[in-house]
Amino acid sequence: MGDLYSVLGLNRTATSSEIKSAYRRLARKYHPDVNRDPSAPSKFAQINEAYNTLIDPDRRKSYDRTGSISSAAYARRANSVAAARAARRAYYQERADRIVNEWLQREREETRARGKAVYTTVTLFVSTFIVAMNPGLFEPTGIFWTIALLLLFAIGIKHLYTSLKEHFDHYTYPPPRISVTRPTRKPSKRFKRSVAWGFVIIGYLLSVGAGVLIGLLTESFSSRLIGNTTIADALLYALVYPPIAVLIVDTMYRINLRFEDM
Repeated sequence: MGDLYSVLGLNRTATSSEIKSAYRRLARKYHPDVNRDPSAPSKFAQINEAYNTLIDPDRRKSYDRTGSISSAAYARRANSVAAARAARRAYYQERADRIVNEWLQREREETRARGKAVYTTVTLFVSTFIVAMNPGLFEPTGIFWTIALLLLFAIGIKHLYTSLKEHFDHYTYPPPRISVTRPTRKPSKRFKRSVAWGFVIIGYLLSVGAGVLIGLLTESFSSRLIGNTTIADALLYALVYPPIAVLIVDTMYRINLRFEDM
């Protein structure tokens, strides 16, 4: 930096009032918000340095004696700049970490929701197929087993309804209401609610049909092992047992998630 007095356009006998007046005049002229010249920021920084040095009596005396800005002033300015940069880095790093953590949390929640939906639907379809194919294996053997089965069926039906509703609320949207005054908004979710219901119902019916068909094709073999059963038995048991299977598998899945969070 050149002579500080020359930067402000002053002589060495300038008073504090003259220094302030010169600074205000030059600051209005070279401030980067006013002056679009590429060299304006550098010029404005020189004006600030000259003003801060000459307006302080001790720093001005040191400058008049040595002809240079004291190393202490440079150190303070360097420390201030370094601290500001460190603060900015810390702020942006904390912001980036927060964004990444939020994204990871959303991904974990989405993975868990997707896994639970898959467990529920796959268990429903597979258990329906197995029961419809081999209904004799699931025939109640006593009154206590029948009572326990009905109790578990009631709990399983409630649980199955709650699970399906949870998955539908997460992944599907209801049919949009038709309005002549409001424009129809694009749904934010992936699937239509009626499509999801159709998938569950058709998948269940296909599982029942496939199980009964394979059971009929293997009837001569299975009858020797488990006795005679009818299609009505297959349909009845395919209605009773799958909700219980979903209840058991979902309970095990929740317990596993609890252990993962520990």
